[in-house]
Amino acid sequence: MLKISQNNHSYIAFEASVLAQQKFDSIAIPFSGMAKLDWYLKLWNKKIIDNDVCQWAWWVAKSRVENNTEQLDDFDLQILFSNNSSSEILHNESLLRWYSEPDAIWLDNLMCNIEKLGSESRKALAIFAGILTGDYLLSFAKETEFLKVSLPEIYIEMLKSVNQIIDNQSYNRSANLTATEFIVNTKADLLYLNLPNPRSMINFLNSPKCWREAWVRGHFNFSDQLLNKVSDSPSAVIASKEHYLQLFSQFLEKCVHIPIWAIAFLEDLPLSLAEMTYEIKKHRLIKTTYLKDFSELIGERKFYIIISSVA
Repeated sequence: MLKISQNNHSYIAFEASVLAQQKFDSIAIPFSGMAKLDWYLKLWNKKIIDNDVCQWAWWVAKSRVENNTEQLDDFDLQILFSNNSSSEILHNESLLRWYSEPDAIWLDNLMCNIEKLGSESRKALAIFAGILTGDYLLSFAKETEFLKVSLPEIYIEMLKSVNQIIDNQSYNRSANLTATEFIVNTKADLLYLNLPNPRSMINFLNSPKCWREAWVRGHFNFSDQLLNKVSDSPSAVIASKEHYLQLFSQFLEKCVHIPIWAIAFLEDLPLSLAEMTYEIKKHRLIKTTYLKDFSELIGERKFYIIISSVA
């Protein structure tokens, strides 16, 4: 049921092929998102240290990155699908922005039951499966709603993917900090800086995917807080190219303690390869640059990964 799109699969394959050529035992990822690459790197027995300012992404990383052993079982499902006296009451009314009332109540009740699980890892797995279920619901238009599978059925199907746990024999960890807070407090051999596009946070807040944060937090009163937290990040609302360069340069200054940088970005969002290269060279030497042309998939964009190291 859960499939990685051609676009995502191509990205991960390219990123992994580049990172496979670098020598490192631990990797820091300040913008983890769905933690797909992070999960894959555990197959190589690399220590993963990742971060995301969004709480939904933090819970996904806790399930895919921090968790090495736990899985959800039938007993957990009994808890997750249990009814209680308030099961027909919608506590998180913000979900009505995206869902019908019956679907919103089901997701709301699921979150209430998640709180009853016995460990943080199991809660993280259940939240991850819930996010996949909610995204599934949003994939239908009105004319295709009749094709939807029942929510318990699709949730169980999603668990097959969520329960694919990789034990890399490492103490991996995930954080819910700003990118700057995360990087100044993290030691690793390699920084994978998968640069978000400018305005990506405000675009997220105005997109259907924002339901994930509202569901995890239990409300929708977080927009200003998140925008403030990314004000010094490349994902902020950028006033100009000069503003972006300033933020980017300031962030690189915080990363000097990490020996290897792998900086990934889409060309012209907002910097060209020449502009990005020039800025990185102000901080350290560039070892090599990798290019993958995804123009057929994402619209006339080239995807670069620049490798820079202290030696």
